[in-house]
Amino acid sequence: MKKLLALMMAVVLVLSLTACGGSGSSTPVSGGGSVSGGNDTSSASSGDYPVIRWAYSTMWNNDSESAVEEAINEILRESCGAEIDLVAVNFSSMQEQYNLLLSGGKDTIDIFSSFWYLPLSTLVANGQIADITDLIEDYPEMLALFDDYPEVLDCCKIDGKMYALPTVAPYASPMLFLCKKTDAESANIDFSQIHTLDDVTEAMVKMKEKNPDHYYVPGATETYWIPKDIDYLGDNYFFGVLTDPLNSTTVENYYESDYFINFMENVRIWQEHDIITPDPMSNTNPTLMSLQNGLCEATPGYGVDADEFCYEANIQMQYGDELVGTNLGESLICTGNITTYLWHITSFCDKKDVAMRVLAEFYTDPRLCNLLGNGIEGENYIMRDDGMIEFPEGKDSMTRGWGGQGASYNLPNASGCPSWFYQPADLWDQYMEFNKNAKPSLALGFVFDSSPVADQVTACSNVYAQYYLPLINGEVDIDEILPVFQQALHEAGIDDIIAEKQAQLDAWLASK
Repeated sequence: MKKLLALMMAVVLVLSLTACGGSGSSTPVSGGGSVSGGNDTSSASSGDYPVIRWAYSTMWNNDSESAVEEAINEILRESCGAEIDLVAVNFSSMQEQYNLLLSGGKDTIDIFSSFWYLPLSTLVANGQIADITDLIEDYPEMLALFDDYPEVLDCCKIDGKMYALPTVAPYASPMLFLCKKTDAESANIDFSQIHTLDDVTEAMVKMKEKNPDHYYVPGATETYWIPKDIDYLGDNYFFGVLTDPLNSTTVENYYESDYFINFMENVRIWQEHDIITPDPMSNTNPTLMSLQNGLCEATPGYGVDADEFCYEANIQMQYGDELVGTNLGESLICTGNITTYLWHITSFCDKKDVAMRVLAEFYTDPRLCNLLGNGIEGENYIMRDDGMIEFPEGKDSMTRGWGGQGASYNLPNASGCPSWFYQPADLWDQYMEFNKNAKPSLALGFVFDSSPVADQVTACSNVYAQYYLPLINGEVDIDEILPVFQQALHEAGIDDIIAEKQAQLDAWLASK
């Protein structure tokens, strides 16, 4: 477990708006060659290469896609006798696009990162991802990246079968609260003294009094609140969680837990004091884009460390002001952190052996992740004399022509990518130091198989879709609607889900 702590969670769900980060000085990667094992690559001599459709997430301009794709393919043709076809998936419409791309139709994809699209168990239950247990055995160099922390690979298994590969990236992340410095100073807020959500709410009320036309919670059509100091057991809907994962393995109904009730009590205060942005159900901006676009002056989130995030943000000055902030709650390593950033081969792929060969290259050849994350040197970024990179003159993250994967956590292995000018030169060393203090959940490595209660999960998901966002966005009467939401979940079968989750967790614990 101690060696597991040498990896850490990536910056923030939508907090990081930049490309692949981190120098490769601390986390070993193989040196740019092809991986060992795999299938025969004799097709390279004929010039007839199998093509793998690779989905990548993006937020910005993609003018350089063709150039990035060709640069990647120059490497792949030589190293593994294959090519990729890059398929852009816009972050703001990820759900809709993946619903189409993973339907088995003519536009289906072969490789993708699930990154908050659907939980691993749901993807398996839907038959959308392939069992790669046998395929990965041919790539010992890739698997060696995880030799010292088997718990990470366990997070990719259901019923003993591998359905994904985790990223080589940070795996622990506390809750954060980030705020524009001017607003904090206007109310004499010292974030070094703020440690809980209740503290944050008190600070927001004070800032609102000083700045009545400002907002401090970015209500939107995507949730701004993803608690990281509980273990949600890899279930993005939180249908059964551990609210005290360092001490208890009792699965609770999150939506009736003391943790959630306290959160809703804070939301009620935000609602009463007009702290949530207006018209939230029309705001499709990711969390930090609401901050960047001036819709709000602060945001909850999660990440490796608030100070490190603010360091990067304040060099870039993307938010119209310096940022200050604080960590909230425990820094916890749990399955949910790891399964947020998984890479899959789809069940619809008709060249699974080739797809595995390509995916393995991205894990072991740092040139590939650098291209996918940063784009083309001289066109999308400039290499400085100190080995760090910066935007071309007159460009920024939105205009440099390549949105790429958008952040190091969403690349297979970004540890060999050069650091950006706004990052600490020893970023990966810092990550490891941060994570030495992170604590593993008692359920680390457990993955819930939702197939026995698939109907109940679907029914509860529909209830969640109807009530959850209006509740946390303060769009409804909480006292009236929260009990309705809770009762609707019972009627949809949340108790069956919790019972099944508890039974599977107990069996998993007994087998250890």
